[in-house]
Amino acid sequence: MDATGYAELRAAEGARLNEIAADAERLPDMWSRQVPSCGDWTLEALIAHCATVWTFVRSSITAGARVDPAAVAKPSGSVAQWHADAFDALTDLMTGRPPDAEAWTWDPEQQSMSFWWRRMAHETTMHRWDAEAALGMTPALIDPELAVDGVDELFDVYVRLRNPTGFAGNGETVHLHATDAHGEWVITRGSDGMTVERAHAKSDVAARAPAQDLLLFVWGRIGPDRLETFGDTALLEDWQRLVRF
Repeated sequence: MDATGYAELRAAEGARLNEIAADAERLPDMWSRQVPSCGDWTLEALIAHCATVWTFVRSSITAGARVDPAAVAKPSGSVAQWHADAFDALTDLMTGRPPDAEAWTWDPEQQSMSFWWRRMAHETTMHRWDAEAALGMTPALIDPELAVDGVDELFDVYVRLRNPTGFAGNGETVHLHATDAHGEWVITRGSDGMTVERAHAKSDVAARAPAQDLLLFVWGRIGPDRLETFGDTALLEDWQRLVRF
């Protein structure tokens, strides 16, 4: 997916979060809805988290160094307005900096704006899904191409930097296969962590599903029961127990 695709999806998903937040301001009981995919968060906590992330990212890019997220404080006014203003400010900054521009990120191997174009598209999309799920509706479909890229990002970035050894094992293999987009992965549980290949291969367990559902699975939003599975499903349960971000 190119920068234009990321930007378009981020804009659409951010607008939907703004819409949900504005509805919650008019119907305050919405703010207390639990977000089942995010621990003990309420909808208000989820929207505040998003506003904090948008502010943290913009401030860190501007400063050229990591700012302290704990120093990000809600301004006076509503949570909905905070979110809208923070999202607009981040969008304005990113629009003015092309993907190849140098930028601080929390990945030492990716110090350019391309990291944030990708990461912010996924952040807005996943939390839009969380917010809609909290409201009891069927969340809108996540773009299949973005979903495949999101699975790649989890392996390329999050596993490498934040949990490289959490899924260690004795050579067991897991095959994930997207049914609506070009995406297949084989995860091998080595003694010192996992390795991941973009491949099709016979494995100890295979899981087939639309790309969206594979993305939601690897991020712990849905369980393996939502996937079409073949083989040792205990390995999928191990993933959700051991690989948390």
